[in-house]
Parts: sequence; C-alpha cells; structure tokens
Amino acid sequence: MSKILKIIKRQIYVLKSKLWFKPAAYCVVATVAIYFCYLSQKIGINLHSTTINKDTVTTLLSIITNSMIAAMVFAVGAIVTAYTSASQSGTPRVLSILLRDSTSHKATSTFIGAFIYGVVATIGLKSGIFNQTGIFLIFIITILVFIWIILTFIVWIDNIAKLGQIKTILQKTEKQAFSTVKQYIKNPYMYCNKLDKDRIPEEALPIYSDDYGFLNEIHLELLNNYCEKLNAKLYIVKYKGEHLASSEIIAYIKSPKYLSKEMLSKITDNFIIANEKNFIEDPIFGVETLSEIAAKALSPGTNDPGTAISVIDSLNRCLKYLIDYTDSTTKVIYKNIYVEGIKIDRFIKSGFEYIRIYGSNNLQVAKRIQKSLLHISRQLENDNSINFIKGYLSNCLAQANNELKYDFEKKDLKIFTDKLENQK
Repeated sequence: MSKILKIIKRQIYVLKSKLWFKPAAYCVVATVAIYFCYLSQKIGINLHSTTINKDTVTTLLSIITNSMIAAMVFAVGAIVTAYTSASQSGTPRVLSILLRDSTSHKATSTFIGAFIYGVVATIGLKSGIFNQTGIFLIFIITILVFIWIILTFIVWIDNIAKLGQIKTILQKTEKQAFSTVKQYIKNPYMYCNKLDKDRIPEEALPIYSDDYGFLNEIHLELLNNYCEKLNAKLYIVKYKGEHLASSEIIAYIKSPKYLSKEMLSKITDNFIIANEKNFIEDPIFGVETLSEIAAKALSPGTNDPGTAISVIDSLNRCLKYLIDYTDSTTKVIYKNIYVEGIKIDRFIKSGFEYIRIYGSNNLQVAKRIQKSLLHISRQLENDNSINFIKGYLSNCLAQANNELKYDFEKKDLKIFTDKLENQK
C-alpha cells in the first residue's frame, strides 16, 4: 500500500510540472459546467426572473472564444520567453522548478478552459437544446468567466514580468531547496535503521549497480519483504541522488542462506537509476542548483557577484535549518534494511564548491564565503564535521589569497578573517 501511495504521490508531482495537465482539467470543468446548465433545466429548476436574449449570450461567448485564441498565443509566447531567459540567466536545472509555477499554469489553463467553454456553450445554444433556464444559467456562468479571466490576466501579467528575473529564480530555487532539506531531515534514514559503515559485516556480499546514472528511487518495501524471506540484512551505502557508474557498489547483503546471482540481481532491480536528478527524491539537488546559479552569475560574461552573495545567504539559511534540527530519530519500518544518512559535509561542499571555484578572485564573495562557513562551523557539534568545514574554510582562504590580484585585497581579507576568528 505504501508503495502505491508513493507512486501516486510521485505521479502527481510529475503531472504538476506538465503544461497540459491543468488546461486539460479546466477543459473538463468547462464542459461539466455546460452539462450542469442542461441538467438544471431538465429537472425543472427555474432560476431566472427576466428573459435573457439568446443572441446576447451568443455575442458574449463569441467575444470569449475569439479573444482567448489571441490570449493563448500571447501567453505561450510569454512563458517560453520567460523560461528561456531563466535558463540563460540562471541554470537549465531551474526549468523544472519554473514548469511547476502555479500562476503560469493557472493563466494558460484559464484561457484554454474559457475557450473550450465558449465553444461548447455556443454549440449548445445554436443547437437549440437550452430553454430560458439553461440560457440564464449560461449567461451567469459567462459573466463569472469574464471576471475570472480578467483577474487571472492581471495576476499573471505581474507574475510573468518577474518570472525570468534572477531574483525570482533565486527565490523559487531557495524555496525548493529548503523544501527538500526539510523533507530530508524529517526522515533521514527513509524509515530504515541507521547505518554505520564501520559495522558492515565482513562476510556481507556486495551488490553492484547495473546501470550508469543517478540513483532516483529505492523500493524499500519490496527490498525489506525480500530480505525477510531470505532472513537477510541489507546495508545500503548510496543515497538517492548519488551518481553511479556501472558495477559500482550500492549495497551489501548478509544472509545465512546461499545467494545466487539471480537473487542478487532481483535486489538490484529495486534500485531505480535515471539519467537526470529530480528535486523530490534528491535532498542535495536544491543546494547544487543554488550553487550553479552562483557560478553562472560569477562567469565573465555575467559578472554579477551580488547574486552569488545572495546565493551564499540562501545556502546559509538552508544549512542552518538542517543543523538546528537536532532530533533526527525516525520510526523504523523496514527493520531488515540499514541506510546511511547524508553528512552535513556533503551539503556544504555541494553548495559552496562552484562558488569557491569561480568566486575566490572576488574580494566580497571571498569574505562572504568565510563569514558563512565560519558561522556554520560554530553551530556544529560533530567533531568530524567541524574538522571538515575548518579544512574547507582554510582551502577557500588559500585559494582566495592565491587568486586575488592586489596585495591590499589580500590584506583586507586577512583583517576580515582575523576579526571573524576573534568574535565569540
């Protein structure tokens, strides 16, 4: 049952990013609205107090159908332009976030739905199947459709003007990154036992990836049931979102029973590998995308260090939330499976690596890197993570000193870092 719910949830997530989904739903609603008018007159409902001229309603419907064609063409063109601008100013990875923009979907869906409504209602009126009750109801719905179109258009124009801007891209990407981090810390071990790699039994058999790509999904329920039959323990050493090469170890299994190649292959089949990452399954992908936006901003063709600094602040907010969540214990459902959580080290490196590479030659960016990483290190309690971040901080400082052109910039950076170190 949980697998079915997970599949449904995933499909809903995918459908929301499809441009055709909401328009199709609105078309169904438009058709149902006309059918409702027809049923109302059939069961004898009498709502009208004055006679509505059929030609008046037909004229209004004609205005809707004619204007919506132009509106749809304009809307699609504006959306494509905004998406192209976003991909060029940010990173192509943000396109999947923008494709789920509810305002754009709502606008195109409204225009298409209104067009279908106008066509179906016109056909119904021309065919003469509606009496005065049906005509009155269609008139009322048509007026409501006009109001809905106007309000939607006003909101959408404001949204589409901002959609391709780097500020909007950054806000939406941070929101997505924060959402995936929040989802991860609620269940870091995916309802499995916490894995300590040092405690994997030496006699455990390795299980290898059979494809090249990104680990997109793991069918934990099926794996747990299979392990119960084998009286086995499964130790998963790769997390969703990690890149895998063919024949790379993804897990170990220990069982008192003999495990044939077919049995091991059956386990491998439950590790789903895809060509691309996705935000719903990969906690790291959000911070990586933020880092890519910063890298694009720091490229010579763009030269926008302000955006890179804003990205660092966004990363800091995401990482602070990750660190502040102290209770990482979750309910264990899959008792035969062990999973290792993602270390804070990987979040930090994924978020700051591109910024370190492309921003070390900029004094303001170098300062913000030092300030942000030092702030994060002071919130950590794990000694290994603190040592990692201090080493990473030192490497960032060394690279900045090597790439800054002028001695006064290096001196300024040293004064800044010394001041940070002396702060309590």
